[in-house]
Amino acid sequence: MRSFGWLTTGKQRRPRVHGSAVAAIAGAVGVLGAWNAARYPPTLGYDSVGDLAYADGILHGRLPFGTGEFAQPPGFYAVAAVADRIARFGVWLGDPHRATMALDVALLIATTLLVWRIVLDLWPARPWCATVAALFVALLPVTERAAAMFHPETLNLFLSTLAIWLTLRLLHGRASPWAAARIGVVLGLAQLVRAFSLAILAAVLLTLLVSSCKKHAVLVLLVSLLVAAPWYVRQTVVYGTPFPFNRASPHTAIWNRRPLQFYVGLGLPAVLTLPYRPHFDNQAIPTTYSELWGDYFGHWVWNGSRRITANARAVLRLQSLAGLLPTLLAVGGWLALLLTARGRPGQLLIALVPLVGLVQYLVFTVSYPSQDGDVLKATYMLDTTAGWAAGFAYALARLPRRALQVAVAPLTVAAVVDLTFLVYR
Repeated sequence: MRSFGWLTTGKQRRPRVHGSAVAAIAGAVGVLGAWNAARYPPTLGYDSVGDLAYADGILHGRLPFGTGEFAQPPGFYAVAAVADRIARFGVWLGDPHRATMALDVALLIATTLLVWRIVLDLWPARPWCATVAALFVALLPVTERAAAMFHPETLNLFLSTLAIWLTLRLLHGRASPWAAARIGVVLGLAQLVRAFSLAILAAVLLTLLVSSCKKHAVLVLLVSLLVAAPWYVRQTVVYGTPFPFNRASPHTAIWNRRPLQFYVGLGLPAVLTLPYRPHFDNQAIPTTYSELWGDYFGHWVWNGSRRITANARAVLRLQSLAGLLPTLLAVGGWLALLLTARGRPGQLLIALVPLVGLVQYLVFTVSYPSQDGDVLKATYMLDTTAGWAAGFAYALARLPRRALQVAVAPLTVAAVVDLTFLVYR
C-alpha cells in the first residue's frame, strides 16, 4: 500500500459513509436507467433492426442465417426473447422490448456494485477508491447509453466483470477446482453473449499462469470452451469458421489494411470542436474517444442520418471537454497499475484487462476496415470497464495532495455535465 503516497497514513474512520455512498450511486444508476429505458426507442440503438429481429426469431425457434446479426452468439437474444414473452403476457406496459432494456439497467447496477467490490478487495484500506471507481462506471457515458439500448453489450459487461471478481477471489483466497470451474462457466456464458469476452478470458488465463495457478488456468479454459463449444461448432458447420462476420475481410496482409493515420491520427482540433461523424472517420483514437464520451455515430442526442442541430453540436463539444481529464487519469492510472503489478496477482489481473481488450479491439478494427469507420465503437471494449475504473481510482490515489485538490473542481464539473448528458430526451 505504500504506492498510495500521502493517502496511506491513518485508518479509515468512516467505512459506513462509503457504503452509503455506493448505495446512493447504485440507486442513481437505477433511477436514471429506468427513465432512459422508458423513453429510449428500442429501434434507435446500434444494429437495432438486426438485434430485434434476432430476438423475435428465437421466439419462433429460428436463428438468423447469413443476414442481420447472424455472427453474434444467441445468449443475449435468448434472454431477451424470454423477457419479451413475459412482457407480452401483460407484466410490462408498452413495447415488450422495453422489458429487456429494463433488465439491462439491473445488470448495470449489478456491474457498478461488482466494480466497487473488486476495487475494495484490491485496496481494502482505502474504501474511498472503491467508491470513486463505482462512480466512474455510473457516469461513463458509454455504459449508460449501452444500458438504454436493446443490445447485448451490457449483459457481456456484467458477466465479464463477474468473472474478474471471481478470479480475484480465487487469487486472494483458497484456490480450488470449484472456484476455477465457476469462473469457466461464467466466461463460457459470456462467450455465448459476445465474442469480445475472449479478451477477459485471456486476461484471466494469463494472470493464473503467472500466479502459479496453472492447473486452475487449464480448468477455466476447458470449462469455458465446453460451455461455448456448441455455438462454435454450429457456426463452423454452417459458415466454415467459428467467427463469421458480415463484412468480408480483404485479402491483403493485416498490417496493410489501415493507413498510418488510422493509428496515430488525433483528429485535432475536430475531436473537441466537431466530435461527430463524418469528421475524422477511420481514425481510431478520436473516433473511439468521441463515442466513449459523446455520441459520434448519432444514437443519443442526434440522428446520424440527419443534419445535426446547433444544440446537439454544443452538447457534444461539451462532452469532449468533460472527458479529457477522466480519460487522462484512467489511462495514467492503468499504466501505473501495469508497471507496479509485479508480485501482485490481483493488481495484475485488473491491469491486464484493458491491455488485452485494447489489443483485441485493434485486431478487430484493423481486420475489418470500413469506409464510414462503424467498427470503431467504444462498446466493443465495454467489458474492460472495471480495469479503467480501477485505473481512474488508482490515479487519484497517487496524486499529491495539492494536485488532488486542484483536480476535484474540474472532475465535479465533468460529472455534472455527464449527468445532464445521460438523461435521454
